[in-house]
Amino acid sequence: MTEIVQAPDTEEARARADRIRSGMRVLAEWQTDVIAAYAARDWETLGYETWDAYLDGEYGEHRVRLPREQRREIVAGMSAAGMSTRAIGAAIGVHHDTVNRDVQSSVGFPTDEPRTVLSLDGRERPATRPASAAEENFWVEPGADEVVDAEIVDEPTRPEPPKPKRRPLPEAFTEAGRDLSRAAERLDRLTQDDRFTKNRDTTHHQLPELLGALDNTTRLIQAMRLDQAQANEEARRWWATSLHKISDALTDVANSLEQEQQ
Repeated sequence: MTEIVQAPDTEEARARADRIRSGMRVLAEWQTDVIAAYAARDWETLGYETWDAYLDGEYGEHRVRLPREQRREIVAGMSAAGMSTRAIGAAIGVHHDTVNRDVQSSVGFPTDEPRTVLSLDGRERPATRPASAAEENFWVEPGADEVVDAEIVDEPTRPEPPKPKRRPLPEAFTEAGRDLSRAAERLDRLTQDDRFTKNRDTTHHQLPELLGALDNTTRLIQAMRLDQAQANEEARRWWATSLHKISDALTDVANSLEQEQQ
């Protein structure tokens, strides 16, 4: 059982996250870093509220995808170190029931003894119950990301599911806009955190992702053709003023970078 260790300093946590993200290393080393990041609660050190938020923020959809037999070995090692099935599943991009089955099918799993894991609150808790027969059929669509030294292996071929009916575009657009707004608000709240100034340098590696999101949002606003919108004069003035304000702020940032180079 892995014990909770003292929280690492930011530099150590950042270096570990960068190693995990880099992939293309010995798989055992990648596994060791993930276990250490979980045990040391790196997500708190790097300013995330939860393990899932840390995984989303640092790695996005770039989660490890392993051949089944290799996955079982890695999962068994993580479980033996005390990681919960949900934490393992979030780290490698599979459902926690799949993790539980892998653990129980591993050689040497003590099926007749109770097993505990280290939960996110730092307490030891009973491991996940065995999967039911219905859960045995659970399948997570494999991704297309290459991580560590394993090859991406698709799950066994399954019947093509019926093509789902698409949601009405206005409804999907509204929901996506709300999700974007909530994500931006969370990031803004982090800048108000009293730890932000001290940890500002650790945020710079996220700039490509943030600029990508900004670029996507810019293209979206252009596609909306606001000049053709059926809106009153007051709304148009407010749109224009807001866009100019954002543009001026970003221009100031760009100018400051150019001045530093001179």
